Amino acid sequence: MNLSDFKNKIKTLDQNLLKSILNGSALVMIQDKELGLGVSNGAFVIFWIEDERFSSIEDLRGYLEIESEDLFTNYYTHSPLSKEYFETKLSDLMNENGETSFTAQPGDMPEKSLIVSDGELCMLTDEDYIFKYGLFLQLEDKLNSKISSVKARNWLQSGAAYNDYIAVNVFRFSAIE
Repeated sequence: MNLSDFKNKIKTLDQNLLKSILNGSALVMIQDKELGLGVSNGAFVIFWIEDERFSSIEDLRGYLEIESEDLFTNYYTHSPLSKEYFETKLSDLMNENGETSFTAQPGDMPEKSLIVSDGELCMLTDEDYIFKYGLFLQLEDKLNSKISSVKARNWLQSGAAYNDYIAVNVFRFSAIE
């Protein structure tokens, strides 16, 4: 979910959901597509009432709208993309650019790599200064493009691509302030 979508979803939260937040529920992210309710000590929490005081549902709505950019930034600073969202976006990128674009032969770099920025899976090219730090599948053996393509699709469908994404970001997502 990007910031614009997040702000729109905050603006359109219904009265019952806001009332539930006032009554102790937490606002949570659902697969990086929707906002919903959960518990404050659960996963994917965006906001819960801690010390804040709100006199009405509209007070809460106004606060969430004003703070939406900070809430969004804080959420994605400390939370990974959901597996479902990550894999859907990577599949789309592979379909658009070819699976082999995200694979590297031994000793080489890929045509493209991946990075998550502001809640979106983004594609990098060698023109991007952070390209070499992006995520891609490093092949162990030199393979032809057809087999490389199959390996890339297996990397995605087996969950290994998501696991690699989590592995390279584990310290960021587990950091305690």
